[in-house]
Amino acid sequence: MRRSSTTAGLVLLLAAAVAVPVQIDAGAASTQAVTSTVATIAFVDVGQGDAVVMKIGGAVIVSDVGEHRPENVDATLRRLGANRIDVVILTHPHNDHVENLSELVEEFGWTVRSAVLSESAYWQGTKTNRKIIKLLRDRKVKIQFVSRGDHFGWGGADWRILNPPAGEFIGGKPQAANASIAYLLRVNGIEALFTGDVERKVAKQVASFLEPVTTSPVEIFLATHHGSKEGSIDELLDVIHPISAVLSTGDNTYEHPSLEAVARLKKIGATIWCTDVNGTITATISTRGKLSWRASGRSTPWWSAANKRYVGHCVGT
Repeated sequence: MRRSSTTAGLVLLLAAAVAVPVQIDAGAASTQAVTSTVATIAFVDVGQGDAVVMKIGGAVIVSDVGEHRPENVDATLRRLGANRIDVVILTHPHNDHVENLSELVEEFGWTVRSAVLSESAYWQGTKTNRKIIKLLRDRKVKIQFVSRGDHFGWGGADWRILNPPAGEFIGGKPQAANASIAYLLRVNGIEALFTGDVERKVAKQVASFLEPVTTSPVEIFLATHHGSKEGSIDELLDVIHPISAVLSTGDNTYEHPSLEAVARLKKIGATIWCTDVNGTITATISTRGKLSWRASGRSTPWWSAANKRYVGHCVGT
């Protein structure tokens, strides 16, 4: 996709507004992705939105921060023994993924060392987004714009960026969802996939790029776009065969999660957790690759693939 002169100008304006280095101290990506400590991935209950707090090899990585219930993000960081955020991944500039960052920094006092974003003119498209960019600039947070093919080694794990392709989806609001940073995380022999809010056509591209690099089944899958009708499509699920999926959602007017997406996840054989039912959901990965789950709400999954039954009610279903 070719950049228009208007879009290119907006992206240049964003880069100028940030005015901080674009290099990040990521370290070399580990081919074995083995850490000497337990890895923790916590899907925080922020209502409708995404917020994931991870502690891997002593590093604290936060992937999106949600729009509501910032106190839950703060509490999860403290529960995991964090004293700062080493990397914050802001997958795309939608409020239900990024708005809480301001409160986490300004009200709860968290320090952020590095921020990872995808290029999007929409970072200058709303008051919230402009506030976040200004916050990163004022706090002298290092920023890196990433694209498909980039590779990082935060915490000794292996992080492979799957979306967006360089130079694509850099326009305004209509392209913001497809600008989502999608990535595959490997740590201690476990794989976790995050796809943001990508739409069907981009999810197909992610599936094609992912197929030769994943060791399906993927143990952990954050369901695309909170379980939307157009997310978690068959083409992607057929590549990853997720063992466990997480629906990060709460009260909303979008019918998330949709019956269609839930049916696809069930058909592929995934056990499904839902933050609306289970609260904050924590996956713990031992140094030997043993995966265990616990939740702050209902302790059993919303849908059990083994028992073929639901426990509780997950908003839109």
